[in-house]
Amino acid sequence: MPAEENLLDLKSLELPDAETMRLADVINIYESLRPIMPTPRSVTPTHLSRLVDVLTEVDAMILDGYGVINVGDGPIAGIDELFDQAARLHVPIIVLTNGASFGAEMAWQKYQNWGLAIARNQVVSSRDVLEAALRDRPIGTVYGSLSGTSKPLGYRDELRYGRDTDFFEQADEFVFLGTIDWNGDDQDQLEASMRQRKRRIHVANPDVVSPQASGFAVECGYWAMRAMKNTGVPVSWYGKPHVASFETAFARLEAVTGQRFEKSRVAMVGDSLHTDIIGGSAFGLRSVLLTDYGLFRDGGASQMIKSCEIYPDWIVDRL
Repeated sequence: MPAEENLLDLKSLELPDAETMRLADVINIYESLRPIMPTPRSVTPTHLSRLVDVLTEVDAMILDGYGVINVGDGPIAGIDELFDQAARLHVPIIVLTNGASFGAEMAWQKYQNWGLAIARNQVVSSRDVLEAALRDRPIGTVYGSLSGTSKPLGYRDELRYGRDTDFFEQADEFVFLGTIDWNGDDQDQLEASMRQRKRRIHVANPDVVSPQASGFAVECGYWAMRAMKNTGVPVSWYGKPHVASFETAFARLEAVTGQRFEKSRVAMVGDSLHTDIIGGSAFGLRSVLLTDYGLFRDGGASQMIKSCEIYPDWIVDRL
């Protein structure tokens, strides 16, 4: 795997405590990762009030999960109408989520419980991308999962943090699937182990935070950045904005529909400039920044677009 971390200079990066994360901190962390992110197209954004208005401009949509379909554990009001309208217009939808703790199956079950008209094969997780990449792993590699509550990858010699003794000593490499039970004390143990013997971390979810009902929840991307800064540990990234996740989602779109699509007629919809917009744009898709529910729900989208020079094709307020 490419040593992407060698492109980063994190000496001057100031990482706030996980409990005090603000929007400006989130953007600053993402900006420090720009050298290993793909390069988006330069466009002039069009402003629209509703996402349903984009449906007539494209042939298909790829939706982010958090910040587009749901915030926290509940659906965003109007998401069912979007799915229904897309079906009426024959605009297929694929969901591409960076949520990797339990994978696409659990995300789909959640959408089913909310009554969304979406099939299992229309949901892709960054966990799918990681699992595909590790399929050709060296025989005998012992992976340690840094989340004891995430669904195991299923390897015979897989270790789980908090459940296996001598976890840090036995693992050859680590996988970071989710942060449900991860905290500063856990991170301190990881970093202490890495100072003694550096090993690669495979990060299934590159998100720094996810939007919750109140504030942000810190995700794998934050903790991986802290480990890189404090110990120089090598990291491999999966999920948005990296190209493999978009290749996977686009291939799934064509497989599910049995059709070929022009990338310029497919829209990537998300709430994050640095994962959804950069990744979708660089892959050749049209991009839509949805502002009223996720990362920018308290404002600041226009300022950050100009400051970071990341331009979506459309800026849309709500569903």
